[in-house]
Amino acid sequence: MPKSIGGSSFKAPSLPKSPPATSTPKAPNTVSTPSTSTASTSKKRPLDASDAASSSEPNKLAKTDVKDNTTEARLKRAKLREERRQSSADAVGSSDGRSGFVGTAQGFQKMNPKVDGKQRVETPFGPVNASKFPTSDPAFKITSQAKKDYGNQKVGDRYSHLVDALKAGGKSDKEIATDLLNALDGKAPQHLTDNKSKNAAAKLTAIMNVSEPMRVGGSGKLGRATLRAVQDGKLTLDQAFKGDNPAFPMAKNPDYMRRAVNYNDQNFRKEITRPTQFDKLGGYMSDSSGDES
Repeated sequence: MPKSIGGSSFKAPSLPKSPPATSTPKAPNTVSTPSTSTASTSKKRPLDASDAASSSEPNKLAKTDVKDNTTEARLKRAKLREERRQSSADAVGSSDGRSGFVGTAQGFQKMNPKVDGKQRVETPFGPVNASKFPTSDPAFKITSQAKKDYGNQKVGDRYSHLVDALKAGGKSDKEIATDLLNALDGKAPQHLTDNKSKNAAAKLTAIMNVSEPMRVGGSGKLGRATLRAVQDGKLTLDQAFKGDNPAFPMAKNPDYMRRAVNYNDQNFRKEITRPTQFDKLGGYMSDSSGDES
């Protein structure tokens, strides 16, 4: 910011008054021009300024072009934002402006399961427990107390188990996806209201939005995009979370996600089978770090 020259006590030397000058037309370059940042308003949601690679970032980050809105490019940008957020000084409670459960989840992502110990996570569908894994897994292990909280309706731990439990009540894939998405913004479930489906929804919500981003950056964002594709009828829940090439790669394992996105631009000897409809999922993501949707 430019500094003012002189202080309030400074007085300019008095000069003799000049005779009135004849009217002189203004030079063309004195006409004020609206700033390019405010002259027009785009209908599209603006990209986060942090998406742009700065000179302080490693050279490899410059490969991510903010104008590239492919699924891979959006996820690379999301990974950078999540890494910055998780490494900041604040612990639980920082939501970067996002309301609802996603904001709550961002706070838990900053914790260290092996240091902070067992946590109780209140999801829109009911509570789950978050604890450390007995392995080197850096994320929270998500479990639920079926007998205490869900009428003894057990649902399993794998994505395939959770999908089966969600569908057991006879609701359509679109209805299930809509409830899972709406609940993230605090809306009451309309379809997933029985104990079995609530247990499955609570665990899926916590795994996708708390644990997975701790393993691979951008996972939560992709999970929500996958649910939007299901809601839009472009995917089934089985295509999204089950099988050998699920649309949400974390449903298979973290390495499948890393290979699908290729965060470090590696030259793999053998290409993987692409996740189902993966190239189209970028269209279901926003690029705003304010809501991280």
